[in-house]
Amino acid sequence: MRITLSIPEPVARRFRTAVPPRQRSQLVTRLIEAELEKEERQLASACLQANADTALGEEVDEWQAFEDESAP
Repeated sequence: MRITLSIPEPVARRFRTAVPPRQRSQLVTRLIEAELEKEERQLASACLQANADTALGEEVDEWQAFEDESAP
């Protein structure tokens, strides 16, 4: 799959200088995968923290009960 990205000129210049042409896609793929994994770990951690928060759970239950009551 091809994707077009906008990169600031100074960064693009450094990238072209530092990374050989036939290695650029592979490097960008590795960097994106690493960042996505980091984001997914942070999201999973936030979910676990939210699920462990009993006060938040009680508030969610109250909102859900309210929504159930107002449903036709």
